[in-house]
Amino acid sequence: MKEQNALQPTAPRYLKGQARSIYETLVPLLTERGTQGISQSIVEQYCQTWQISRLAFDTIQTEGIIDDNGKKSGAVTTYEAATKNLRALANDLGLSPASQVNLQRLMIDAEDDDEQGTSFKERADKMKF
Repeated sequence: MKEQNALQPTAPRYLKGQARSIYETLVPLLTERGTQGISQSIVEQYCQTWQISRLAFDTIQTEGIIDDNGKKSGAVTTYEAATKNLRALANDLGLSPASQVNLQRLMIDAEDDDEQGTSFKERADKMKF
């Protein structure tokens, strides 16, 4: 039986290339952490945005950061927007440094006597990410 709110373990067919690869790396990580209730669409957006950032970076590597008119290239603008969006989505997914610190606190707190017998999910649900 499929767990309620469980992430799809394989990448959707429409995700290709780097988006598919990051999906297949990210979902097991989220699942291993016991992450629950994350929207499939947020995970897919993260993967798509990752691919956009990588494509923009590749373009910057080959074409440079300045266009023929002496202005910042469109690839730089795209890359900047993608990395900003990645940070926000990473926070939503619990992948930001602050979220990781909260996760470490959760694990340390699990060693406390008053937390004995409490599941990881129950402790995580108490935390505010």
